[in-house]
Amino acid sequence: MATKEKWVELFEGVIGRKPSPEEFMAAKAVDFDLKSIQSIAGRSQKSSEQPTNSEITPEDIPGKEKVDEQAAFEPAQESTLKQTSEQVVAPQEIWLTAFQEAFKRQPSPEEFQMAQSQGFSSIPIHSKLTEKNNPSQLDIKKDKKQIFKKKVVLSGLGLLILISLIGSFFYLSSVTGVKAVTDKFAMAIKNKNYDQVASLLSTDSDRWTRAEAKNLISYLNRKDINIETELSNIEKSNGESSFTDENDNQILGVAKTSKKFGIFQEYRMFAYPVKVRITTNLDGATIKPGDKETINLKKDTQIEIGDFHFTEQDFLLKGKTEIGNVETKIKLDLDKAKDNQLDLSLKSEKKQLNITMPKETSTATGYKIIVNGKEAGDSLSPEVQVIPDQELEVYANFSMNDVSFTTNKEKVVAKDDRIEVVLTVSNDVVKRIKEVEASQKAKEEEKRKQEEKKAQISIFLSDYRSAVFDSVSSRSNYFSKYYDTSSAAYKEMVNWTTGGGVQKAKIDYYKPGALEIREVREEKGSYIVTTYEDFTVYYIDNTPNSVNRKNKVYYLKPVGNSFVIYDIQVSEE
Repeated sequence: MATKEKWVELFEGVIGRKPSPEEFMAAKAVDFDLKSIQSIAGRSQKSSEQPTNSEITPEDIPGKEKVDEQAAFEPAQESTLKQTSEQVVAPQEIWLTAFQEAFKRQPSPEEFQMAQSQGFSSIPIHSKLTEKNNPSQLDIKKDKKQIFKKKVVLSGLGLLILISLIGSFFYLSSVTGVKAVTDKFAMAIKNKNYDQVASLLSTDSDRWTRAEAKNLISYLNRKDINIETELSNIEKSNGESSFTDENDNQILGVAKTSKKFGIFQEYRMFAYPVKVRITTNLDGATIKPGDKETINLKKDTQIEIGDFHFTEQDFLLKGKTEIGNVETKIKLDLDKAKDNQLDLSLKSEKKQLNITMPKETSTATGYKIIVNGKEAGDSLSPEVQVIPDQELEVYANFSMNDVSFTTNKEKVVAKDDRIEVVLTVSNDVVKRIKEVEASQKAKEEEKRKQEEKKAQISIFLSDYRSAVFDSVSSRSNYFSKYYDTSSAAYKEMVNWTTGGGVQKAKIDYYKPGALEIREVREEKGSYIVTTYEDFTVYYIDNTPNSVNRKNKVYYLKPVGNSFVIYDIQVSEE
């Protein structure tokens, strides 16, 4: 069966005009048989004159009022000039019926007016107006294809938008959830980025410092708290769990902040504070927590001073004791905190220091122990009046080989009754100590050599004097080997002993007495020896014995393992 569009197109090609409504209806009756085109066109003239009844009333015709008005002014054709209104309606009804069959709808006012202008003689299957409002099957296919393409494009755009929305959802979920903040915190700790740790813990009203952040992480590590595991637990609990130490102190967790776009919940890291309460027996005591305002304390009364970061921090305590005013730093001992509460007892009492000096100072003497700027004693175990958990700055002054030194200053906290203090010295002090020790060793070595030389000279002079005394009693020369025989001193001694000097003095012999070496001094390769000597002179006549006491200076020249005398200076004692 041919389609109505194909039949109409073929009719127009064969007959040379468009089919009339009657011809169109006749074609429909034979299912648009293409072979019936000429037969239908041949009887169209007769069938066009016969009226056709229709159920369509003039009121159903769109634009009827305008059509009737225009029809009154159209020129009358010879065959229809005096037709009745019933004869006018019949072609309209036929045209309307054909139009409805063709397009399955009522014609628009514009389509009706166009048909009226043509005397309802043909169905505007291919008119521009019809094509505009009722496209052909080919155009419909084209339009459907374009619509399909548009649908594909729109579907693709919709899919892209959906994917973007889903991606945005997951992205915003990933950057705003509990995992986002715990992962960022874990990475900062892993990289030892304590500035970022402090930033993640801070709020507009509560700022953390880098030192506090580092101190907190050190505390967690010291307590063997697995930070990575605890952060994972917080993530699994969706922010409901927290870090807790052995004393049931809550340390870290997460807190809700705002919602991004009103949907995605944002979180931040949250550090639980520690509440501090203080009791003291000091008069007029005050305490200043870090950079906060000073707080007055009441003697023997527990006072809550506030909430603080869970870190080891310094408080400045001032007050009066029996031994005078005290001003010292107090460190928060977090090991004593329980359930995020720390009670401090700041009462003064005596405690003993046990000081260990560095090995480089094993021969040190003259200790002076200084504690918080005041001398505490001259032993390595002095007693001091302190407050529990008071911070002490300890160092020592000492001497080595008559040279004074000072140790490094070491800080300790007064926790136990016996406070252990291990002192150290700087590299410069170690260097100086070694230099002093080396100098001392050199001096000692020099002294030892001098003692050896002095002993050698003492033996030499003792032997020399014995040789002289023997030469005096025998009027001979036994002393030549002790002299530089070219010296004036040697010649003088020869004249005295063998040249008649002793004989003229009527000396019988000398009896040796003291020989004291008072000084040995090396000078320009020679030794200058100062002595004190005494001996008794015996005479050959009745002259009484006499004791000679003399100070002598010997000038000795080394020769081999011994010496020779090249000069002697004598003065009376």
